Amino acid sequence: MRITNKVIIDDGQTTVSCTGDAKSGRHPQIFLNIRPKDGKIECYYCGKTFCWKSFANIKRPISKKILNKGVKNVLR
Repeated sequence: MRITNKVIIDDGQTTVSCTGDAKSGRHPQIFLNIRPKDGKIECYYCGKTFCWKSFANIKRPISKKILNKGVKNVLR
């Protein structure tokens, strides 16, 4: 069973290396090439996904300041 974990890397980086980790287990070091149209690659040993920042679906928590501003606008 593969344990999925995502590593966010800089946009344009085309080569990454993977040796696994404590969660997914260690394996021989491999080098993976990222195709520009994909923006990500998955290690075929451990399943770790390397993804460009622009392709990552990062959900940021909403700050209290934004929430309070929205509540004030609704109450007006």
